[in-house]
Amino acid sequence: MTRGGRPGIHSLDLIESAISRPYSGYYRSISKKCAALIESMAANHGFIDGNKRTTLILLNLVLRKSGYAIKVASREQRNREIEEIILASVRHDVGFEDLVRWFDDRLIAM
Repeated sequence: MTRGGRPGIHSLDLIESAISRPYSGYYRSISKKCAALIESMAANHGFIDGNKRTTLILLNLVLRKSGYAIKVASREQRNREIEEIILASVRHDVGFEDLVRWFDDRLIAM
C-alpha cells in the first residue's frame, strides 16, 4: 500500500454522505454497515486522492469500535484482503450483496 497522494477535498458532501450511510438505520448488521461504507466511501471520490486508503482506515476503525475483526493470519494479510475487496467494489466487480457475504464469511466478534 502506498502512502501520500494529492491533498484536497473534492466534495465534503460526498465524504459526509459516505460516512453516514452505514448508520442511516437501514443497515443493521455489521456486515451490511461495512459493505455500505466500502461501496460509498471508495466510489464517491470525496477526496482528490486517497479515497481507497481512507476507506481502509475507516473500515478498520468501524470494525474495532464495533468489537469485530476480520479473521486472518496477520495484519498485513487483513489489509491486503480488504484492499482487494475495496478495489473490486470500485471496479464494480462485486456488488453490495457480494460485499455483505464477504464480510459474513470473515468477521468475528472480539
